[in-house]
Amino acid sequence: MILWGRASSVNVQKVLWALDEIGLPYEHKIVGGKYGGLDDPKFAALTPMRRVPVLQDGDVALCESHAILRYLARDQMTPVGDMWMEFGSTTLQPPFIGLFWQRVRMTPAQQDAQVLASQLDALNAGLAILNTSLSDERAFIAGDDFTMADIALGSLFYRITDLYPDLLADHPHVAKWHKSIAARAGYRQWIATSYDELKVT
Repeated sequence: MILWGRASSVNVQKVLWALDEIGLPYEHKIVGGKYGGLDDPKFAALTPMRRVPVLQDGDVALCESHAILRYLARDQMTPVGDMWMEFGSTTLQPPFIGLFWQRVRMTPAQQDAQVLASQLDALNAGLAILNTSLSDERAFIAGDDFTMADIALGSLFYRITDLYPDLLADHPHVAKWHKSIAARAGYRQWIATSYDELKVT
């Protein structure tokens, strides 16, 4: 099994964390971003989209991080877990990306205060939904067991809380869940890492 992608990509981080949680052996080929390689014929043959991550498992080649998570957990995925993974894609990740690009990938002069405020409002709205869902004191996103849904959503939270340290104060159930998943080895190794190489100075 080969994972293609740079570890500074949050979508690649999801898959690295998942592979470690499952305990599967794999080779990591670093491509994308400043590392290049997306036009390499070996990589281009795996995906028409030419973006990371890509998981190569024998004759199977998959891109799109959540599709890869579903593939890795295909015997354990539940409809509820799948629903929350989609919530991450449609509700949490878009404003997170908007905020990250404004705060990290642009200079202060390029940043737009209105865009930042709008994206922060959207992220808070999503966090409020998640907080209400977690208010029944279940341990993880989809129930009492850690699943790929926790990885799909949880991979965003190191950067969210790094950029906005007080953001979870109004979402205590999310904060409690995040504290729990942040203690896991895969989170510490792959998610709680520097993103300095992505910063525009």
